[in-house]
Amino acid sequence: MLSTDSNNDSRCAELSGSSNLTSKLVPISSPHNYRAVWIVVLLIALLQTFYAAGFIARTSFVVEGNRYFCLFDDAMISMRYADNWANGHGFVWNPGERVEGYTTFLWTAIMGICHLFRLSPTRTCLLVQILGIPILWCCLVATALLARSCRLTPVSACCAVVLVGGFYNLIFFTLFGMETGLLTCLVTFALADSVRCIHEKQGRITPLLWFAPALLVRPDVLPIMLFVLSFLCISVRQGRARLVAGLLAVALVLSIHFLWRYRFYGEWLPNTYYLKATGWPLADRIVVGIRQSFWTAVTLGLPALLAAMVLLRPKRWHFLILGCFTIAVAYQVYVGGDAWPLSRFVLPVSPGLFVLAAQGIDRTVAFFMKRNVITSRLRIQVALTVLCVIATNAINWNHFFLLTRPQTAGDRRMNIRCVLAVEKIAEPDACVAVGYAGVFPYFSRRRCVDLFGKCDSHIARLPAHSEVRRAGHNKHDFNYSLTTYKPDVILHLSAPSIPECFQHYRPIIVEVDDSEIALCVRKDSPKVRAGRVVGWYTFKEHFLEMVNEGRRDF
Repeated sequence: MLSTDSNNDSRCAELSGSSNLTSKLVPISSPHNYRAVWIVVLLIALLQTFYAAGFIARTSFVVEGNRYFCLFDDAMISMRYADNWANGHGFVWNPGERVEGYTTFLWTAIMGICHLFRLSPTRTCLLVQILGIPILWCCLVATALLARSCRLTPVSACCAVVLVGGFYNLIFFTLFGMETGLLTCLVTFALADSVRCIHEKQGRITPLLWFAPALLVRPDVLPIMLFVLSFLCISVRQGRARLVAGLLAVALVLSIHFLWRYRFYGEWLPNTYYLKATGWPLADRIVVGIRQSFWTAVTLGLPALLAAMVLLRPKRWHFLILGCFTIAVAYQVYVGGDAWPLSRFVLPVSPGLFVLAAQGIDRTVAFFMKRNVITSRLRIQVALTVLCVIATNAINWNHFFLLTRPQTAGDRRMNIRCVLAVEKIAEPDACVAVGYAGVFPYFSRRRCVDLFGKCDSHIARLPAHSEVRRAGHNKHDFNYSLTTYKPDVILHLSAPSIPECFQHYRPIIVEVDDSEIALCVRKDSPKVRAGRVVGWYTFKEHFLEMVNEGRRDF
């Protein structure tokens, strides 16, 4: 009898020890314990910080002995507006010319605040890049909150955080000074509050309040906001008045911005709207948009497939997040995609997709394995998460591991060389026509002419050129730009096919940093003083070599 009791006690001790060991091995398996999720958030944030330091270093470059930090060219357009605002000229590209050539008012205003520190242009760019690091951290926090609102297990929540933290496209745009990271953060917070409203069947004002600054960052999220509002109105039983109050708050913010825009620029819509959404047949836009969305399918195909697993046992909030993702892809198709195959318009809803993918991983594993095999299930979930990280970054693997400079870094270096080349041959008040409307105007602080219309209201309203299949880069009238503004220098343009350029300009070569910069200068301009004159054929060869060198990193 004693022997039996003793055996039972030892058996209970073994089971208790086994249970304790399991809880130590998988402390995040409890559905109510999110402490480990926040530990994972901190660890990923720490890794992102070290990665960001390497990324920023790889985007910098040395020209003629000086190191330059530089942002994505579209971000540099906003920096030009921010710099002029900080110097008392208002949000303008050229002082005295009021054209709204940006679509990111709030982000441009944040850049303006950065310029109040009165740092050099390259250090201000570095400051904006460093600002991207806490924005990436906020994206991780927002993802964890969304996962908790969706009542994911801690293991699945950790998977979602890892997917967001290791997503190169989001890191690329955020650390390169674009508004994408801030927009992603705000939209994810809004979705987290929206899902909580659905679970509680109680309307709140907070989901709509997140969309107010998001719309000021970029108005493209308006269709997503309207979808979320409609979905919540249908899903909640009480609190619809609070949703209406949130909508009125958003409408008030947008109305104030619209009135300010009309008073300052004389237009109800930004110039970029006319550039991208008018003069280009809808059918052509959609064809280009579908082609661009192929890269989205390649990048997010596996997470989307895993996310579809949740539809085997769908919840109401699943349709909310999937609907937002579908709307983002449809918008991308409608506007003709982006100029770069990095799915920029879909990134703000990607954390939501990754949350669904993480739950899809959990359901996939549960379908094929018994629930009592906890350690094996955890290993498979980790393996599938790693596989998703690989799949989302596969087409950019060399950039992801920083073996190759991040895309467009070569273009930035080429434009800095152009800045130094023009300084060598032109007076400070010489006017310069540019194709890249960001880096050169910002660093040179010269009066410039935008050849592709982002900061030129006349060009923006022209019909698109059917042979150019690139959103925002398919409108130009070079003869108009050259005859109207008569720039002293022309950059980024292979000129022999343009009669006005051939008649009134001569091609020259300027050596900068052991590289030959090809540009055109006006024959009768007293503001141009040097440069090695070459023939048009030689000029074109040097021009193509210069452009190809700049684009080699992409």
